[in-house]
Amino acid sequence: MSFLNPFSSIVEHQWSYEKIARYIFLATIFLAIIVLIPVSSIPFLYTKISLFALGSIIAFVVYVLARLFRGSIVFPPLLLLGAIWLVPLAYALSALFSGAPTSLSVFGQALNSDTFGFMLLVGFLGTIAALLVRRIEHYHLFFRIGTVLAGVVFLIQFVIFVAGYFAPTAINSTMSIVGSFSDLTIFAGLSIVMTLLAFRFTNINPRWKNLLYVMLVLTLIFVALANSIITWVLVALVALGLFIESIMHHSSTVENTSFEKVISDNSFSMQVEEEIEIIPNTGHTHLITPLVVLITALIFLIGGATISGALGGALHVEIINVRPSWQSTLAVGSKTYATSAIFGSGPNTFAQQWLTFRSPSLNATPFWNTNFISGIGFIPTSFVTTGIVGIFAWLTFLALFIFFGLRALLMREVDNPVVRPAAIAVFIGALYLMTELIFAVPGPTVIALTFILAGVFISMLRHFEPRGEHNITFAESPRVGFAIVFVLMLAMLASIAAAYVVVERYVAQVEILNAQNEISVGNLTGANIAAQRSLFFAESDRAYQVQTVVGLARIRKIEQDKTLSAKEARAQLGKTLAQTIIAAKSATRFDPRAYQNWYMLGNVYQSVVPVGVSGSYNAAVAAYKEAQKLNPTSPIIPFTLAQLAIINKDYKAAEPLLKEAIALKGNYTPAIFLFSQTEVKLGKAKEALQAAEAAAYFAPNNPTVLFQVGVLKEGTKDFAGAIDAFSQAVKNSPQYANARYFLAVAYAHQKDYAKSLTQIKVIAALSKGNAKALSGVIVALEKNTNPFTQNTSKNLSGKNKFPALSGK
Repeated sequence: MSFLNPFSSIVEHQWSYEKIARYIFLATIFLAIIVLIPVSSIPFLYTKISLFALGSIIAFVVYVLARLFRGSIVFPPLLLLGAIWLVPLAYALSALFSGAPTSLSVFGQALNSDTFGFMLLVGFLGTIAALLVRRIEHYHLFFRIGTVLAGVVFLIQFVIFVAGYFAPTAINSTMSIVGSFSDLTIFAGLSIVMTLLAFRFTNINPRWKNLLYVMLVLTLIFVALANSIITWVLVALVALGLFIESIMHHSSTVENTSFEKVISDNSFSMQVEEEIEIIPNTGHTHLITPLVVLITALIFLIGGATISGALGGALHVEIINVRPSWQSTLAVGSKTYATSAIFGSGPNTFAQQWLTFRSPSLNATPFWNTNFISGIGFIPTSFVTTGIVGIFAWLTFLALFIFFGLRALLMREVDNPVVRPAAIAVFIGALYLMTELIFAVPGPTVIALTFILAGVFISMLRHFEPRGEHNITFAESPRVGFAIVFVLMLAMLASIAAAYVVVERYVAQVEILNAQNEISVGNLTGANIAAQRSLFFAESDRAYQVQTVVGLARIRKIEQDKTLSAKEARAQLGKTLAQTIIAAKSATRFDPRAYQNWYMLGNVYQSVVPVGVSGSYNAAVAAYKEAQKLNPTSPIIPFTLAQLAIINKDYKAAEPLLKEAIALKGNYTPAIFLFSQTEVKLGKAKEALQAAEAAAYFAPNNPTVLFQVGVLKEGTKDFAGAIDAFSQAVKNSPQYANARYFLAVAYAHQKDYAKSLTQIKVIAALSKGNAKALSGVIVALEKNTNPFTQNTSKNLSGKNKFPALSGK
């Protein structure tokens, strides 16, 4: 054979290389989705992203070698394949021209989903899928691996769920190997959709059918626990469509007979079909199964909140999925477009835009201090960060995908009957995930799957279009061949360089987690070394933040060390302070839009204000003011400025700052407490009390106003009056933990330890954290001793004098 055809060995190599590339790519998808390394120093999501990146790069390199050996390349329909790159192109333009920090827009902390780097990766994954999964037997392999993958995922999730139910302290039953529980819900919805399509379009042997039924039940349970409205709607639409189509198909015996005759007359199709088993199901399964799923979806759409709550309560599972509303997302977007319409605020900058433009009314909600990194959905978030170019890219890609898909499936004929049902499944699966991207915020795994399914469908279009694929032989078209080979070589070298960057950043992330772990155990030296190693591989503000935290801890140690002479303490403090300031300033230089970096710089200067370091007070104020510009509606920053003023003995400056904090968040307990102390110190307790009582007169049932009255009465030692105010506050709001705490303090000052203990026990019952924080207080009260400070009004400082309690 080799003698007769000297190129046969090359051809055999080509096929073996391409087959290897295909298996590497499919194995990458499988491993990236299921990988879970339960080690605190291993980044969970970035491990998945890195596997996607490295596996696809290796598959691409092997594929390029295969094509070079073969001397030709085969492309699917180029228009839609090019459209898949519109979104990464929009991200590239936004990263270049939006003015956002380049590293933040390209990489983020760890190739975040809304970065150019990640969108480049998913575009690459879609392209590799379109190039490698291109024949009928490849589609068969793709579906087989997908089925096994879904089975493995939900088997592992079932084990986690059961283990979490019986050992909740050891394992969190809502932990998901796919990403978040929302990601698992979306993946479960995709599995339901694909299972319904499998029952409709394939003949499955009884053993596999039973396994699919079990998986279908499991996926429905997971969707029910999360009770995602959009997932139920999409599942219901698919089930309804399949049910209607099945009724029409079942009633049309002529069409069935004609379809079966086509298959029986085509020996090649029959041979392939026997292997792949993609033929219409004519039994009752294709009628009953979608009907049951449809009824289930409708039940949860009507009364899902009640049923899901009862189910979660019975299984001891609580699913919380909080994100901004459509109204909030659109408000942030409109204000962003007022100054940056064309290119948006820049990739991966929604968190900064949210803090800058969010409504102050959100401070009255339990999520007032939540820094949302995305809006109502992934694609709407992208609209905010990439601007008009992003809107054009997403809408064009989605429109072309739907247009080509519907035209192919409804208006084009295909020679092989196996292709159409496979294409229907992939098209509906991709469309389902794209819809989820609009109405939900999935993690990187789901976004990657979206583009992979889109790529596979683009590959399938070659069987529908008149000129479905383009086969270019390098020898027959030397100029075109040279250009393609040149581009392939550049792409291969670029992908190898990208692999190096991915590994670098992965090691940097591991070192940051190591540093955080070292801080948690008090090993400051180890944490600093790990942060330095992280910066060696990739610069990030998180590493600088770790160094700043280490520096602050060392400053506190020096200030508290009584064994040091004044000269030694001054020398050590000066050296440590200089290093800490450099680290904090480096964080602000790396990402000047992150208020947290400026806030931490302010904390560094604040830490040395009590020891009288020259210029530290003004520098701290300046840093906090920069943070406030970036997060103007947060009550924490004016409260912190007030604390700083009190440390500097400037009570008059603290007073308006505390009023500002309370105005931003009326129930901000630390500010209310510190304000009452400040008013007492300024000799204004009587005036402040009169103002609070006037407010209580017009809002007699407002627990926050009553709490402020009680604090002021307690500050003036009117414990009986304080008890009345606090009692009324907890009567109107039984979960108001801080009001109960101060009521307990007032009872203790009146030596009524029994009632004080009753209030403390009520607070402790609200959460495990409360019980732990108040354990010493309970012991003291049981011994009829007062564990509280006798004169809280004179204990002005920058720190709270009461524990952080959960409750209202």
